[in-house]
Amino acid sequence: MSKKVLISTLGETPSVVTEALDFLTKERGIKIDEVVLLTTIDSNAEESLNLLITHIPEHYKISSIFSEQTTAYDDIDDEKSLMEFMEISCKVLKKYKGSDVYVSIAGGRKTMSALMTLAVQIYGAKELFHVIVKDQNLEKESNINRLRHFPNNEKIKFLHPDKKNITIIRMPFIGLFPWISDIIKALKGGAVERKEIRELLVSNDLIKDNKPTDIGKTLLDILDKVESIPEPCKERKYLKPEAVKHHNNMEIAEMAKKVMDRFNYICEAKPIDWKEGQPKVKIKENDIEFYFQGKKGFNLGLMFLTTAKTQGQLEAVKNDLERYLRIL
Repeated sequence: MSKKVLISTLGETPSVVTEALDFLTKERGIKIDEVVLLTTIDSNAEESLNLLITHIPEHYKISSIFSEQTTAYDDIDDEKSLMEFMEISCKVLKKYKGSDVYVSIAGGRKTMSALMTLAVQIYGAKELFHVIVKDQNLEKESNINRLRHFPNNEKIKFLHPDKKNITIIRMPFIGLFPWISDIIKALKGGAVERKEIRELLVSNDLIKDNKPTDIGKTLLDILDKVESIPEPCKERKYLKPEAVKHHNNMEIAEMAKKVMDRFNYICEAKPIDWKEGQPKVKIKENDIEFYFQGKKGFNLGLMFLTTAKTQGQLEAVKNDLERYLRIL
């Protein structure tokens, strides 16, 4: 049976996520296994995220909740942050290929919704939908700026409003994922069997005179990064606390599990000594060394064995871990 995953954009209104979950779990009878929330790192968005990380396991009994945060602080309003969010969206969708993926674009800024929709057009999903709140007062009170002042029993009615006040709109899309290899090849100037692929790229101003246009180069850069993600592990070996010869062995094992749960191409973790002054994430032969600050002020090190087979894939893993360190 396929894993069932909700991927949702998130801003200052956490209820858009719980409304999507209520729709899927209560009205559709779908048992969601994992929730992935895409957001920025401003304080209101982080507060919304933290509220959901606490509430979702309690209310839905879903223990696997992951967040993907951009480096943009407040808004996604320049080329760098736009392309970063697009890349993150595509990577998340690719990670869950083979799963039943339900995507909600109700949360966050309009640019986040637009980019998530575009990512779904490329990498596909089982369903893409938008959550619309018909009661304007309910929408206003559900914002984290108001919600934070309510006691927990009051928050519930805003996180789980009557379904008569909510409209779910499913949106059509065409997933181009089966043709990604040909699209990348054509953008690089290579020959492809299907002439329709090249015609599609030309008509969308992505290729001109057999070369990628500026916007074509941007798309190629994103697709190259996404496609460089290694394949998931067939078998995984989690680090056991008793295997760590350190008085903080529980924290080390906990961090190893957290990172492995976040990245499915990491097959095994081993503790290593942390060396002062070295990079926090570095490539060593075919493995990745990952250094982080412990909660109690001590330095920890982990070596991750991955499915990466090329230098490009190792670099992609390194970039993923560096981004992850920024949001820990």
